[in-house]
Amino acid sequence: MTHTNNKEKFYFEINKNEGNFFLFDLKDKNGNIYLESGLYTQKTNCQKVIESVIRNSKNEDRFIFGQPYDKKWIAYLRNENGQIIAESANYLDTYVEAKNFIKNFKNLSLKTPVIDKTK
Repeated sequence: MTHTNNKEKFYFEINKNEGNFFLFDLKDKNGNIYLESGLYTQKTNCQKVIESVIRNSKNEDRFIFGQPYDKKWIAYLRNENGQIIAESANYLDTYVEAKNFIKNFKNLSLKTPVIDKTK
């Protein structure tokens, strides 16, 4: 996965899965997915977590890193209560790449577009 230089334009996309649960992805202008959410029974909860991602992504301490498979890294974003609210969409090759990955989200704001594909 290519990392941005913080000038990349991001947007959130809300979808529904086959089980009728809501979820969101954080994508760049080319449609590449950077962060994925969990599943939510209500769209309003999904929207609240998007706001939480925006708030918490500015604090590098809210990110934790793990190596679940094949020595690849994954980044998890936690909220102020320590709950994981989003994770990197792709596995990252090195810890340094994982640490650099989180710098992509410094410019997220409440003005970051949200596209609702559930309508």
